[in-house]
Amino acid sequence: MPANPLVVAFPLVLPWRQEFWSLPLYFPDLKVGVLWQWPAGLPYQGRALPPDAAAGGQDLGRYAPGELKQWQAFEEYASDREKVSDIVRALRGQAAEPQVPEGPWKDRDPLRVAWQLEVMEADQEAHLAQVDRGDEWLGQILTPETLEETGSVITAPEDIEVLDPETARLRYLLWRREQGDFLGPQSVPLLLGRTSRSIFLSLRRDAGGGGAPKARVRLPGCRTEEEYQAAQNAAAQIGWLKEFQRKLGACLLAAQPGGELESAAWDLNNWLSQELPRLWPEAPAWTWELEIWAQEPEIREAGEALLAWGGLGKTVVPG
Repeated sequence: MPANPLVVAFPLVLPWRQEFWSLPLYFPDLKVGVLWQWPAGLPYQGRALPPDAAAGGQDLGRYAPGELKQWQAFEEYASDREKVSDIVRALRGQAAEPQVPEGPWKDRDPLRVAWQLEVMEADQEAHLAQVDRGDEWLGQILTPETLEETGSVITAPEDIEVLDPETARLRYLLWRREQGDFLGPQSVPLLLGRTSRSIFLSLRRDAGGGGAPKARVRLPGCRTEEEYQAAQNAAAQIGWLKEFQRKLGACLLAAQPGGELESAAWDLNNWLSQELPRLWPEAPAWTWELEIWAQEPEIREAGEALLAWGGLGKTVVPG
């Protein structure tokens, strides 16, 4: 892993969230696959959806957001593991066995099915982001009085495994196929979707891993275009981005086998909490967590060192 890795977003379709105004401050060269309703003021350029995927998304317009579960369409297509293997071979560019799948997807290419699942997931994630925002407003309204006992509510476990590992693998293979021009020894995934962390965790656990250490750092952020512009202007004048990239690169190097990830993350956290706020145009009113996952070299798929957004919605995972 080089000191200045190329950061590539996962998944391919990212619905817009206000929190993403912080991304260009820290990752100005982020490689994103497809932008979904993102504002014009953001400095990222995305690809258009493939025609088959775009058409598929329109076909699915009759479903309510809560019904757009990726496993439902996948279950219709892959009624047994032999058909699942055909999809995987197709996504890898290998020749599939000559057979015609049964069911409603019999005339569709496996790659088109994979793209449709990606579009469906993005649509559901956009809906759930609105639900999260409503819950946030409710939480502000129903904040308990200072004399009330807090902490009595048991929260859900931090990591919830995706219940459909084959779908998790399908989305990972689609991402590697479509982002192949950017992926390599100098790249690192940045997990930005609601289910992305669980997808990678599911793949690691399915391969016998998932126990590698993780570190968390807290970054000052912004949630409006005005805040982003002010912070961006300050960053351009003061030039703190190179120092952040240097320290983050040190963390990713330490995420390799035998590295001291905890020590490198402590150094980055200390700089983020002590030095960076002094370089902000105003005291940052919001922070977000970035996770650094250590590499699991024995795992062939999704075992690389990676970055993950630590707070994208609740831990309830569709599927």
